[in-house]
Amino acid sequence: MFPAPTPSSQYGYACKVWLAYQLELSEFGGIHYVWFARELNPVHNGDSSNPLLLCREIDTAVKKGDSNHAKIKDLRANLLTVVTRKIRPASRPLARKLRRAILAAGVDMFRPQLWRLDLSLISSSRVSTAGATAGWDEQHVDNLAAGEFEIIVD
Repeated sequence: MFPAPTPSSQYGYACKVWLAYQLELSEFGGIHYVWFARELNPVHNGDSSNPLLLCREIDTAVKKGDSNHAKIKDLRANLLTVVTRKIRPASRPLARKLRRAILAAGVDMFRPQLWRLDLSLISSSRVSTAGATAGWDEQHVDNLAAGEFEIIVD
C-alpha cells in the first residue's frame, strides 16, 4: 500500500566536536573539514564512521567527565595534528599557543555536535572518498562553508 522508505540523498550527517568547530572558525576562516555519511545511522559502517554512534559515545564521555576516554584522547590528538600540519608552518608561536590550549582543554570542550550537510549545495567535485573504508558510507569535504550545513544538535 505504501512505498518503502529510502534514506534521503540530499543530506549528509557528521559528528564534530565544539572545540574543532571553534578552531575552524578562528583559524581557518570558518572553512570546515568534515567526514560524513549519507545516513544518520549507517549501520553497515564501523562505529568510528557512524555519526549517531559517535555522538552518543562522545556525549557520554563528556557527561561523565571522562578525559581519559579513548575517543576524547583520539580527538585531542587529531586536533594537535591539525595544528602541527596546518598552522605550525605559517606561525610557530600561534601553533604553540593553540597546542597548549588544546592540551589544557577540559573534556566539556569536546561536546559533540551533529551536523546536517545540504548536499544539494555542495558540488560533487568537492566530495571525496579518498581514505574511506571500502563498503562503508563515508566521504569527506575539506572546504565546507557556512550555509552548506546546519548544526542540528549542539
